[in-house]
Amino acid sequence: MILTKCLPLIWLSLLTVCAGRPLYPLPGKEPQTGKLPLQTSRPYNIAHRGSNGEIPEETAASYLRAIEEGTDFIETDILSSKDGVLIRFHDVILDETTNVATYKEFADRKKTYEVQGFNVTGFFPFDFTLKELKTLRTKQRYAFRDQQYNGKYPIITFEEFIAIARDAPRVVGIYPEIKNPVLMNQHVKWPGGKRFEDKVVETLKKYGLAKSPPNRRCYHANTRH
Repeated sequence: MILTKCLPLIWLSLLTVCAGRPLYPLPGKEPQTGKLPLQTSRPYNIAHRGSNGEIPEETAASYLRAIEEGTDFIETDILSSKDGVLIRFHDVILDETTNVATYKEFADRKKTYEVQGFNVTGFFPFDFTLKELKTLRTKQRYAFRDQQYNGKYPIITFEEFIAIARDAPRVVGIYPEIKNPVLMNQHVKWPGGKRFEDKVVETLKKYGLAKSPPNRRCYHANTRH
């Protein structure tokens, strides 16, 4: 988790406390009601990829643990599946934080693409449908981190990530980061000529999260927006 100065981040709608909620609920439609508001007495605590020192990064379990530990915002990275579903994943390849290499049926998906001027070889999310990605299981990036949760949790979608924050027992904000939009638009095509960025904004609007200018982060090459 990273402490930062107060930022103009995205605020979430308030929902009722959901005791015993499913691990991956769809975004709720419940009416707004009272929750403990976002604290303003100290700098915001942002859970970067969730509580990833303990649980594999960007999984539902990692984000839920971060909320239990008191984070104010949960940070996420956005990529796309082959069929255009926005997913929660940091790397442009699946190799480092999933068990994709153990699936014989996916062996021919290992490819080389140019990414930001460099040839990168691995298993790219946009070569897999969401159904296929859901069969994979995540693992820790580094050997020095707790390994006991390796192989337990699947990749989640951007909407499932939003649901985790919305269903928290107190106000929790989200901090999304768009990853490699040029690469996504080269390999994934959406109906109506929509682009990767359009789908992200569309999803935010769907859940009332784009009513005011959010703090959006986009990484491509060495440019940060």
